[in-house]
Amino acid sequence: MFELLRSLSIDAVAGRATGEAFIPAGHPLFADHFPAHATLPGTLAMELAAQVAGPLAEEVTPLRHGGRERYAVLGMIRHAKFLRAVPLPARLALEAEVRRSDPSQVTVAVAARVEEVLVLRGELVLAMIEMTEMTEPASEWSAALALRDQRVARWKQAGEAR
Repeated sequence: MFELLRSLSIDAVAGRATGEAFIPAGHPLFADHFPAHATLPGTLAMELAAQVAGPLAEEVTPLRHGGRERYAVLGMIRHAKFLRAVPLPARLALEAEVRRSDPSQVTVAVAARVEEVLVLRGELVLAMIEMTEMTEPASEWSAALALRDQRVARWKQAGEAR
């Protein structure tokens, strides 16, 4: 599902990020989700919002908390409101804004729009995990984190090109 996010732009100083995702109607992920009327599942819309919020939290944390680099993990969806169904295919404009932060967690307000119409809003709490815990040579996470870092770099490069 990571291929659905196409671009990411982060302004860490302002605590804001935007992203764009394209969700095709024929994606195998949606084979059993309203097959006659392809519709974006709300859980996937929230996952896409978290994919924008996570890198934002990772860039904000060292700025606000003394250079501490950490990885973000979705800890909780504090609230979510799905305002309308999203028929597929769809292009989602995603927004994230930091509301509160400390070295161990960041709270981010998220929203998604389709053609300027608000379809989702919510608030996510991201747990911030020390990088040393996850990047030690023997860590099982090393390969996964390397792939994740490549994805985020690709999204940001696409965001800069826009």
